Amino acid sequence: METLQEFDERVRAFQTESVPDEPVFGLPASLEEKVAPGVGALRPFYGDTIAYFLGDRARELVGTVAHELHGVCGESLSLPLPVEMAHVTLHDLHACPDRAQVWPLVEADAAIAAELVARARAIGPIHTTCTAVFNLVNTSVVIGLRAADEDEHHKLLSARALFDEIVPSGPFTPHITLAYYRPTTPAPLEPERLRDALTELTGSVGGNPVVLAPERLHLLHFDSMSNYWAA
Repeated sequence: METLQEFDERVRAFQTESVPDEPVFGLPASLEEKVAPGVGALRPFYGDTIAYFLGDRARELVGTVAHELHGVCGESLSLPLPVEMAHVTLHDLHACPDRAQVWPLVEADAAIAAELVARARAIGPIHTTCTAVFNLVNTSVVIGLRAADEDEHHKLLSARALFDEIVPSGPFTPHITLAYYRPTTPAPLEPERLRDALTELTGSVGGNPVVLAPERLHLLHFDSMSNYWAA
């Protein structure tokens, strides 16, 4: 299991300098599965995930930061995500733009997922803090989180590991998504402008506490990246 120090060293490498030093900010073709080119609407995209919804204080922070981000880069981003949908994913499960393809998998794993959620909730609340606002693999802008200490980190990874029984997972970088980028936007994103915005926003979020409360942990279904509900 990765220690908190190892986690810090790993994420520091891509959180502090997250915007590539390139003249053009390139987006992966796969982003068009989630975000409509040009207009930025969230497209139908189906599946399930294990995630914590946020408490009022954290949700207010996310709303403020997302509003500021859209004020600077809005034409280059997807349409705003509903702040009430803000969450921290603990473990991704299934996802696909084709509902007919993915839903049998969602239904097949529903019972075991619900049982594992109950076990993860029993671990109790997990205390984290915000680290940075950064570019996540040229797909989205997110707020990074880290556990408050080694014990909290162990609780977080232990909760996540439960769901490897359904889908194996890799290294974990907990985060809250603020916005997705917009493919083929009329206002191409300037790397330097984005870099400056992320630096400024990081200054406003760094160190803010976010409690991952067990009663807000759910097996969630979704039909786009802007609409989630407890299964």
